[in-house]
Amino acid sequence: MSALIGAELLKLRTTRTALGYAAAATILTLLFIVITITTTDLRTVGDERNALAVGSGLSAVLLLFGVVGSAGEYRHHTVAPALLAAPGRARLLVGRMIAYGLAGFLIGVLMLIVGLAVGIPLIAGEPAPSLAGSDYVHLVAGGLLATTLCAMLGVAIGALVANQVAAVVGVIVWLFIVEPLLAPLLHRTSAYTISQTATAVGGGTDGELLAWGAALAVLAVWTAAFMVSASFVDARRDV
Repeated sequence: MSALIGAELLKLRTTRTALGYAAAATILTLLFIVITITTTDLRTVGDERNALAVGSGLSAVLLLFGVVGSAGEYRHHTVAPALLAAPGRARLLVGRMIAYGLAGFLIGVLMLIVGLAVGIPLIAGEPAPSLAGSDYVHLVAGGLLATTLCAMLGVAIGALVANQVAAVVGVIVWLFIVEPLLAPLLHRTSAYTISQTATAVGGGTDGELLAWGAALAVLAVWTAAFMVSASFVDARRDV
């Protein structure tokens, strides 16, 4: 398994996908922080946490990172050589998920460094009470877990759908159209959706949210469910 993970990490280091998403995540983090803080009246601790919660606010970027990388293996027909070198599709999927999870973690570190370096001075002049140390621990630890799990979840979704365009469009439509439209109908149940669990894990406070530990468990269940589904479908797919 370590050889599989190493091979996937090497692939990530030698292609432009990870670098492109790292650059995009950094730029979007700056925009997210600056726009949120300068256009919002921050009056509560929750407002300030939302403004600095880049791990939850931009978790969709890491989800798409995993989707594009995983589904791209089928688009460019590189999955067949990988299977010849490492027989066992489930093992290959798990190895790829772990590698992308590590990459998601590192991108999350970059996002948080940039976000906190820019955001903390900006919120210093806001009327809201100052964040406690525990709030920053939640933002950092939760943000890193959110980016890691979302990257892994994206890999599983990409492997399940296999078609890169369909997977990317499907994820965007689901996160930004379907889930928001369903939220008023689902009420408290909307807290169990992918976007809301990622928000809760990353330290955000907007919407119907589960407690942090419960949200982490649900997001992990989403990831495991898509991994199992992808393994089942991929085992019967002709590559």
